[in-house]
Amino acid sequence: MAFKRSGSRKPVHKKTLSKHAASKKKRVGKIRKSAFRAVSGIDQEITDGVFSKVQYQVEELDLKNEYNSSTSTFTPKQRGIYSLLASVSFTTITLTPVRMDLEIRVNGVPRISEEENFEPRTGKIDAAGLIQLMARDRVEVFARATGENGTILSGFATRFEGVRIN
Repeated sequence: MAFKRSGSRKPVHKKTLSKHAASKKKRVGKIRKSAFRAVSGIDQEITDGVFSKVQYQVEELDLKNEYNSSTSTFTPKQRGIYSLLASVSFTTITLTPVRMDLEIRVNGVPRISEEENFEPRTGKIDAAGLIQLMARDRVEVFARATGENGTILSGFATRFEGVRIN
């Protein structure tokens, strides 16, 4: 109980919220956090002209248990707008020019993609963007080298990450 500062010492009653009302108030407008990051743990061979699923086996971050490292698949639990990034570091055997394609696919359909031409034996490509996802969508990354077989290199340069922004 609080008292007024005047000399009367009369009790002042303040309105209080019930626990239920207070918890409802906290939930209004709150965005559930969702973020993941995984990197490749092994080198992966890719065949000339064929899209191959990129494996990101080493999970570094997964706030809501939405990333499956054994299948390298992100499956959001909540719909929203997500910022996604995938990158691949690669090498080829010869100095033949190579075109690399990188796709972030949602339910098997390319939604974010990038293609680049490379002259040297090694290179890095990334694809990033904002995308609307629904709960239970399957998000995967595929890469293709055209011009020669290649190797996707393991390590931090080959990564897949995302965060829910709205």
